Amino acid sequence: MNRASIYLDYAATSPLRPEAREAWDAAIGSADFNPASAHGFGRGAHHALEEARERLALLVGAHRQEVVWTGGGTQADNLAILGYSRRNMSSRPLLVVSAIEHKAVLAAARRAEVEGAELRLLGVDRSGTVDPEELDDLLAGTAGRPCLVSVMWANNEVGTVQPVAELCRIAHEHGALFHADAVQALGKLPVSCGDVPADLLSLTAHKIGGPVGIGALIVRGGVELQPLVYGGSQERGLWPGTQNPLGAVAFSAAAKAAVGELRQVVPRWTALRDALDSDLNEGIGGIVVHGVDAPDRLPQLLSVGIPGADAATLLMALDLAGIAASSGSACSSGSQAGSHVLAAMGIAPGEEYAVLRFSFGPSTTEAEVTRASEVTIRAAAQARDVFQS
Repeated sequence: MNRASIYLDYAATSPLRPEAREAWDAAIGSADFNPASAHGFGRGAHHALEEARERLALLVGAHRQEVVWTGGGTQADNLAILGYSRRNMSSRPLLVVSAIEHKAVLAAARRAEVEGAELRLLGVDRSGTVDPEELDDLLAGTAGRPCLVSVMWANNEVGTVQPVAELCRIAHEHGALFHADAVQALGKLPVSCGDVPADLLSLTAHKIGGPVGIGALIVRGGVELQPLVYGGSQERGLWPGTQNPLGAVAFSAAAKAAVGELRQVVPRWTALRDALDSDLNEGIGGIVVHGVDAPDRLPQLLSVGIPGADAATLLMALDLAGIAASSGSACSSGSQAGSHVLAAMGIAPGEEYAVLRFSFGPSTTEAEVTRASEVTIRAAAQARDVFQS
């Protein structure tokens, strides 16, 4: 199978960064042991794991002991939602979740509802933005009741950035805890627990050029969760099992590199996104840019809707031209259901409506984006001809 020469699907996963690979390779021989072992090999692995924990904590403004390693963002989201609800189930906790959350959050919240929690969904406007006043109204009268608000920092499908600082403030004013899924935000936006004092924060490595299979949940001091799995005391008993020091080392290295280059890459990403937006609007009639009216959106992601075309056909044309893109969340690939994000935004496309998501990385060039727009415009014209014939 020929590999695409132009990769524009960084929102699904980002290829391993050189910094992460180098950190991984350098740690082999010292960190590739069980960090729970008492001998020298285990102590070396434990030291590497804890150094990585300290580095990641510093990057997001947390304390070292607040970092709980998990196997990825989905596990972190589940630990946050179900860990909180099960810990407080005797008081029938209230979960307030935005309607455009990642399915890891929505599915966990619906499971908590089956188990006895109360679930309320926060709507969004046509740009995909949560209204802080709606949250304020919804939380009125909930003081003294266990409550967790979960709103993602940035949406993985359309790129809308939420007013998480304001939402967190409102949650805390009502005595609720606040969880933010920052999987798509880290490395694209400034993410700091100092600026947004979230009680729970989900992160993952592979969206920023780290390895697949390692994530973290920041659990701020005083927040109590019930473990979802049992069998050990690792990660304060919240996520027991043999830890992954090599993955943690590479994750922290990738995070340091991604955060360190933000000022450099964000202006370039924004220019590339806007150029692609302009080219597609000029070349394809009736195109819809999702989230374009949001007060803030991710600099490196563009989601468009093309009426009169089929996403599978367009993606195949892009792939044959050596261009990798997606039709939305990679976690929903293969699903026959429409996007719950677009539905919540009030966009209800028919069958002949292609959704394409382009997302950039540190090495994405202007020439690659120009080539992607040319192929997309040509493929859209051909697809519309097929539908109209």
